[in-house]
Parts: sequence; structure tokens; C-alpha cells
Amino acid sequence: MSSWGACRVAWVVCSIVLAWPLSSLGQPNAAGRIRDLIQGLSYDEARLAMGPFDPNSREMGLERARLALYELDCDAAAAWFDTDHPPSGSEAEWLAQAADGCRRVIAATLVDRDEQRAIEIRWQDDSDRVLAPWIFDVVAKARDALSRDLGVDWPLPTRIVVVRDLWSLSAMTALPYRSAQTTGTVAVAKWGRVTLLSPRATPHGYPWLDTLAHELTHLAVTRATGDKAPLWLQEGVAKRQEVRWRQPGPFDGRPPADAVARRGFEVGLGIPLDRLGPSIAMLPSADAARVAFAEVTSFVEFFAAEQPTAALPSLLGALGTGKDTDEALVAASGQDLAWWNRHWRTKLASEIGEPLPLDSDVGSRPDRDTRALWNGVRLAQLLAHRGHTAVALERLDAALGDHGQAAKASRVEVPDDPNLGWLRARLLEELDRSDEAMRVVDDPQMVSASFGPWWAERGRLAKSFGRDAVAGQSFAQALSVDPLDEASACGAMAESDAVADGERQRLCDAARAASGPSFDAD
Repeated sequence: MSSWGACRVAWVVCSIVLAWPLSSLGQPNAAGRIRDLIQGLSYDEARLAMGPFDPNSREMGLERARLALYELDCDAAAAWFDTDHPPSGSEAEWLAQAADGCRRVIAATLVDRDEQRAIEIRWQDDSDRVLAPWIFDVVAKARDALSRDLGVDWPLPTRIVVVRDLWSLSAMTALPYRSAQTTGTVAVAKWGRVTLLSPRATPHGYPWLDTLAHELTHLAVTRATGDKAPLWLQEGVAKRQEVRWRQPGPFDGRPPADAVARRGFEVGLGIPLDRLGPSIAMLPSADAARVAFAEVTSFVEFFAAEQPTAALPSLLGALGTGKDTDEALVAASGQDLAWWNRHWRTKLASEIGEPLPLDSDVGSRPDRDTRALWNGVRLAQLLAHRGHTAVALERLDAALGDHGQAAKASRVEVPDDPNLGWLRARLLEELDRSDEAMRVVDDPQMVSASFGPWWAERGRLAKSFGRDAVAGQSFAQALSVDPLDEASACGAMAESDAVADGERQRLCDAARAASGPSFDAD
């Protein structure tokens, strides 16, 4: 990775649903029907269907192990394979791997439950439990939005597992670790639950609340279709729904999915919708994953915009009755996938859409000399640590000015990195130049990514100028990205929402205990 890429603060979130290996859906036997029920999250019906059959048969034993894994009884699921039932065949081996990984990860987990709303959270790390009120709130709101938009009902309880690192995410879900690392995966919807990486596991977090809503969408689509939705539909609907549980935010649709998809086709990274493979998380690069997410998002938005409101629920329902993708599309819209794909591609090609910012581009890595810039930024940080704030600001402005001149000379635009904006505003504030600092962070459209410290700085400055609405919005954005940053967590103490003051104080205390140097944000 280039020095510029290493210092970027934008986190490419690949939250996914695993769809591999393919199950033998629709096979004409009892085990196949029970498997369909389990994968469609109809656990009580599956248990009832098992009743008449010999529980000691290998086929029924495998389905009982599957049901135990889906209900998070990982010990029971793994024990079946540990005895005299060694896994045989790719699906059984994958199931055994997931059961064993789940057993190891949750062995010492702690549990919080919201009994009234039927939500269960397991924590691998006790330090993350301060996030529980926000997770409970988002799960409840996202479920309501998904029932409204997709007409889906919910098996209860809704289970969330928060893990501390990618190793645990991989073990818990049977997603290969290298795939998770390559594509930047931070969450997985599989085995009837959402497994979420702690925001503390990444530098300054990631959009963890929207990611949670995205993953819950996968469970909803799985429920509505009996786990028969093609990958493009699963991911496209999840990307569409991940922001519909809340009010619109300043980074929704940035960069535009149409622009990323169009760029992907231009540079040869585009993949036909029906050939995406088993999982976006298993694509060969972060760029490939990003283009794939943009394709499915653009396509589903196009389909939804061209059809009545009931088209998506109708499509999901048709898949749930056993229709294949083309049959379901024809039933819901009158046209098959080839027709929709052709018209969507024509629209992309004919529109002059919003261009991508340079640092949001895919398929290219411009040769830019940014070493001098980041050396200057680091020097400014070190000077600020030692209390030499005025000199730090001089060095930062010099580095930015030199890089700006070099970029102008080579006709390369310098992207608006919120890390740099945060640092400059912080230095100006320290020098009692708050008016100038506020101007640096006043407009979210002037930065290329959402960054917790930037939002927290904006919130603190807005508060000092009596702009309480701006401050509240800013701290809410900071928490949605980087909840365990001290400035984000403690700045949001006065925010009014469903979270109690005592719970806010606990988050602030936890963030303060884990806080690092105040000028080190890269």
C-alpha cells in the first residue's frame, strides 16, 4: 500500500452474507426439507418436522447439529461431530468447521439481553459491553424498517455476537481468514445471527451501526426467501436497507454507486450479476469487492425505482415459494434478469453521472509523491505532543502548501482528507483561533470520508458557538463511526436519544480509560 493509502481514514466496509457451499435446497427428502426450514430461520417448524424420524440417523443428526449451530448452541453442534460422526462432504465439513470455531469463540463470552425486544448480544470482550444500548436500539429500529419495507416477520430472539478481531470473526463464521483480511470484512450474517467486529478493532472504527443494519437485512432476506436469494439480490437489498432505519446522513450515497459501478466496468473489474460467486468477501481484492457492492446497489436501486413499492417484497416472496430467479422476477415485475440487466447497463452507460473523487477511484493508483506531505503531518503531530502548537501548525500548513503546489503543477487534485482537517482544526482551537477552526470542519461535503475525531471536533466547536443542533448531529455521527474515541463518546454526553445518561457516562468512562495521545489520529 502506498503511503497515501496507509494514511487514509476511509474504511472500506465489506459486510456480507456467506452463501457457500451451496446447500442442496429442494432435494426430495425429509432432511432436505428440514434443512430448508433451518436455513429459512424457521427453527420451531424444523424441530417439529424432525419429530417422526430416527434421531440417531446420520442425516437427522446432521440437521440437529445444524439447528443447534443456528440457535447458538455451539457446544452441542460441535459435540455431534466430535463423537462418531466425522464430517463427510464439503457442506458437512464446513458445518463442522463453523461449529468448532463458534464453540471456541463463545466459550467465555458474556451475554446481555433485552427481554422486552427479544435481542441477545454475546460479547467476546467485556470492554465492548458499553456499546449494548446502541446495538439494542439499532436492532429494534432496523427490524421495524425491514418489516415495513420487505414485509418480513422475525424469528426471535435476534442474536448478535461481537468479536474482538478478524481471527475470531473468521472462526465464528467459517469465512476464510485471508478472504476477510483481503476484502476488509467487518461483519458476517450467517448461521442465523450477525457476527460483528468490535469498532475498537480498526483504526478509528468503521460505520458499525449501518453495518449492523446491513447484516440484519441479510437475515431478513434469508427469512423471506428461505435462503434462496441470489447473491446480487442479498447484497443489493442489504446495501439499500442499511441506511433506512435512520434519518438520511451526510455520507449516504458517497461515492455514488452508479459512478463506482461505471468505473468498475471501464477498468475491467465489473462482474456480471449472476457470476459474483459464493460471496463478495471471497473476491480477490478490496477494489473488486467495492465494485461488486456498487453494482448490486445500483442495480437494486434501479429495479426499486422502476417498480411499485411492493415489487421487492413480491420478488422475495416468489423466491420463497421455490421459483428460480428469473421466474420470481417475471412474477414480480414481468421481466427476467437478462432484460433488467440490459436496461440497467444502458442507463449506466447513457448517464453522465457524478465523477468519483480521486481518492475514491478504483482500478488505478496514481503515482503521487505524498511522502513529504505525511512526513510533515507526522512532524506536526510530534510537535503538538510536546506543546509546540504554533510551530506544529506552521509545519502542517507548510506541508499542505507544498503538496498543494506540487499537485497543482501536475494537475492532480489533493483529496480532502478528514484526518488533515481534524488536525488543523485541533491546532487552531488550541491557539484560540476557534473561528478559523470552525471554518475548517463546518461543511461535511468538503471531506471525502466520515472520521470520528473530525466529527467530534466539529461537535465541540459548534457547541462553543451555541450551535446545538449542529453539535448534536456531529456527535451522533462520531458515535456511529468511532464510539470508543474519548472525544466522540464524552462529547455526546448531552445528546438526547433513547440511550440513558448513565449508559452514556459508562461509554465515556470506557473511552477515557482507553484513550491515546490527543494529537495522534493516523
